Amino acid sequence: MSPSESPSSPSGDLLTAYRHSLLGHFTEQVSALASDVDALSETDRKLPLASGEWSPHQVVWHVDAVETQVYQVRLARFLEEEHPLLPDFDLEGWMAANYSDQESTHSIVARIGEGRLAMRRRLEMAPVATWGRTGFHSYWGTRTLMWWVERSIAHLTEHALQLRGSQAAGQ
Repeated sequence: MSPSESPSSPSGDLLTAYRHSLLGHFTEQVSALASDVDALSETDRKLPLASGEWSPHQVVWHVDAVETQVYQVRLARFLEEEHPLLPDFDLEGWMAANYSDQESTHSIVARIGEGRLAMRRRLEMAPVATWGRTGFHSYWGTRTLMWWVERSIAHLTEHALQLRGSQAAGQ
């Protein structure tokens, strides 16, 4: 929102409505992920989606790792700093060092939901101007807080579609 727009201007209203819708999707899409996991048997959750690919359990664990180690950290930085420098993250190294198939997929999905709900509450309390804050990332360049929320949603959507594709292929 430009400095000349007030939150009650037509464009301000559209941005407010968009942010509200975005935050709804941010938390609600975890329920869809839980449904995707429920559609798979316990055995299928541990089997590779295709030859050489991750299992559904690994996919969900990956989503959680990216949520907790990347997106939640970056969103928090935007809430705490004016122009955060957002470091890169070695996801493959993190997964190699930390992945375990011992935790239930449902437990992992629940943690994703809890993290997103907590972040949604923080984002809802943030001043409107915070959504336009920019931060710099070595790969993505200069992006806003809103873009990072959208990217988090897109990442989960990408992997939910991956799981749904495996279900469709198995039917």
